[in-house]
Amino acid sequence: MNRKNLTIGLLSIIGLGVVITSIFIFRTNDNLVKTATFSVPLFSGDDVAGEVLINTASEDGCFKETEIPNDNEYISYKYDGKCYINTLYSAKALAIQDILDKSYDSLYVSRRYFDNEIKKMHDVSNDMKFLWHPDQEKNQYTSVKKESSGGEIEESIINVGKYKLTITSPWDTMSLDNADLYTHISITKDGKIIENKEYKEFAFHHVYKVQVKDTSYYLLGLCGGGMHGCGLLVPIVNDGNNLVIGKTIENVDFSNYLRVEDFFTKNGDLYTVFDDSRYFFSYSGSNNASYNSAVPRIYKFDKVTGSAILSKDSFLEIYKESTKIIAKNLNDLNNSIPIEAKYLMTQTGRGRSLIPYFDYYLGMTIISDKIHSSEIRKDIEKLYTDFYGKKYLTEAHFDGYKDFER
Repeated sequence: MNRKNLTIGLLSIIGLGVVITSIFIFRTNDNLVKTATFSVPLFSGDDVAGEVLINTASEDGCFKETEIPNDNEYISYKYDGKCYINTLYSAKALAIQDILDKSYDSLYVSRRYFDNEIKKMHDVSNDMKFLWHPDQEKNQYTSVKKESSGGEIEESIINVGKYKLTITSPWDTMSLDNADLYTHISITKDGKIIENKEYKEFAFHHVYKVQVKDTSYYLLGLCGGGMHGCGLLVPIVNDGNNLVIGKTIENVDFSNYLRVEDFFTKNGDLYTVFDDSRYFFSYSGSNNASYNSAVPRIYKFDKVTGSAILSKDSFLEIYKESTKIIAKNLNDLNNSIPIEAKYLMTQTGRGRSLIPYFDYYLGMTIISDKIHSSEIRKDIEKLYTDFYGKKYLTEAHFDGYKDFER
């Protein structure tokens, strides 16, 4: 059996996802016979790496250049003191894969630009003071553990001028299902209860306090059970005379915390950025790509209602410039990778974590130019199809972000 047929046979076996060990015997230039043991691990279809660990008789533990096959279907390399041989990619395809890996950083440039522009506004917001935030070692409010008829609870008390907020939640949230979680907020004024609020399936976790001139903003983070992060934010605003609880902020992702550097003021109003991540979780194979390619949306906290109001139209220039960057980088990437390399990437799933960037591009572009949203959608879908063909077309959410167009 020649090496090419042996390679095809090995790849066929690998495609079945089984664990095998094969002995490769071949003759080197000095007519000495070398033996390499290939251990092929079990894997799922989307995680095919085409890499197998080998052991050889070479002094450094890896194949020498004169020992490896020259038909361009193998490439060996040393990593972490061990030697690997790649049976799936050609040397050319591996070089392209290296280009792809380096390109991920360029796809973050758009978001880094956006974040830097927000940070500039944060830095000059001299009328804003961050008084409390979750990273503080000690809470700036009182929290105690108490017994109740429903089990142990945590009671937190926040004094807001003539008002007092009493917040209760189960003590041991990690052992409870979401259905058993709750947050109860009782508001008293001069000792009299004026309002009660109940939030089911979420427990009180942390609070921000931001002071802007004479107005205090309290942002309560409510979290689900386990390690799923915080999914609700309850804004409470006090201007010294009145205290109002705003509409709960949900369907956005702020993981566990909002970033302090994402808060800023403009004309005496408080703003922050929320990452809209509704559309990528079901098809992204990379959490890193997902969290860094969520569409940022700017909100203002209304002093009268306490609610957060979407305010992107006041910052369209930032969105437009950020969109230009991601458009250029995605098109450059698409034009720089040969079709055969794209085929390998889509067949092995190696390029799948790029998919959320098309979603990010779509969302940012619609925000920048809602008037031409239908043409934008077609152009981005064409770019996506040029890059991936139709392998992941059903998983791409090109019908997403329709609410951005309203």
